[in-house]
Amino acid sequence: DVTTAMGRSPALLLSLRVFVASASAADKPTMLVIVADDLGYGDISVHGGKAVPTPNIDALAASGVRCTNGYVSCPYCSPTRAGFLTGRYQTRLGHEFNPHVGDETKLGLPLTERTIADYLRDAGYATALVGKWHQGFSPTHHPQSRGFDEFFGFLVGGHNFILHKEAEPVFGSAHSHDLIYRGREVQKLDGYTTDLFTDESLSFMDRHADQPWFLYLAYNAVHTPLEIVEQHQNRIPADVTDPARRGYLSLLLGLDDAIGRVMASLQKSGRDKDTLIFFFSDNGGSGRKPFFAFNTGVNAPLRGNKGQTLEGGIRVPFFVSWPDKLPAGKLYEQPVIALDVLPTALGVAGVAAPANLDGVNLLPYLTEENQSPPHAALYWRFGPQKAIRR
Repeated sequence: DVTTAMGRSPALLLSLRVFVASASAADKPTMLVIVADDLGYGDISVHGGKAVPTPNIDALAASGVRCTNGYVSCPYCSPTRAGFLTGRYQTRLGHEFNPHVGDETKLGLPLTERTIADYLRDAGYATALVGKWHQGFSPTHHPQSRGFDEFFGFLVGGHNFILHKEAEPVFGSAHSHDLIYRGREVQKLDGYTTDLFTDESLSFMDRHADQPWFLYLAYNAVHTPLEIVEQHQNRIPADVTDPARRGYLSLLLGLDDAIGRVMASLQKSGRDKDTLIFFFSDNGGSGRKPFFAFNTGVNAPLRGNKGQTLEGGIRVPFFVSWPDKLPAGKLYEQPVIALDVLPTALGVAGVAAPANLDGVNLLPYLTEENQSPPHAALYWRFGPQKAIRR
């Protein structure tokens, strides 16, 4: 009826709708979510870590709000990411564990769920995932089938860091080797994944400088394997003699350098002030033997490790930075959780949040407009392990 009344073609109306959406999106802030993998709570300097300095992670924490009781929804990789991506407790979705074996079409984040990338892409954002996915391997579970315009990274739980172009790619549902994808195509690459993921992220930000973007930057540092890249050899303290610990510290140095590069690029472009940034680890460090993916991560003063619903498994470094809206150097003591990232992002983008979310928009709480606790209680279930914080 509108087309007939106005005398305009459907194609012209579609162009007008796209133009209006783009114009309104242009005023929206960019958004960056940086997720570390198995980072020990007590290994970063801002939490008292002394083994190696982490000045760039510390600077990111100081640029906004450091949530001293920041949690993830699982002490394990894939379920935590499913919770963050949907804003819902992943146990509700039947995604309580890592997707290792079975029917590939059913492994991973259920296809009935919408992701943060789905919502933001619909709101006019360019969306990208760089790094670790771990939400399923089939074409229908691929990141570009789940709201991400671009993908550069790996699909499973772990991946080697030092890549060799001539190496034969190896797929494993828990760990792949030299199997980095651009989109849906395998890439033959030399280099260090932490640096390559950073390069790709900077390229994405540059290519979309004239529109709002959402980047999920999921480093595999500091997950195993504990490989030491040559440029970090001399930066590891000589008094650290355990090979595993030396490997972990090398990965931590690389992660800190990478975050410094990302922040420097945002500052150079002038986008640092209007970029909402979340930083957290997917779970605590894996600091106990015997354990798959043991990485020597230190969670002190917290008790427990990756794979446990004790504090050391679920309470993580958790920073929120947005210089245009949030105070710098603020400590926030009330419990928050990675489930809150999606509703916060939707609030910033002006998108109505679905009624079934477990997370909340944190902005009114972090600015102290709302002085109540964001959550009456937080819940965890991981097999036989259960916890509640109220």
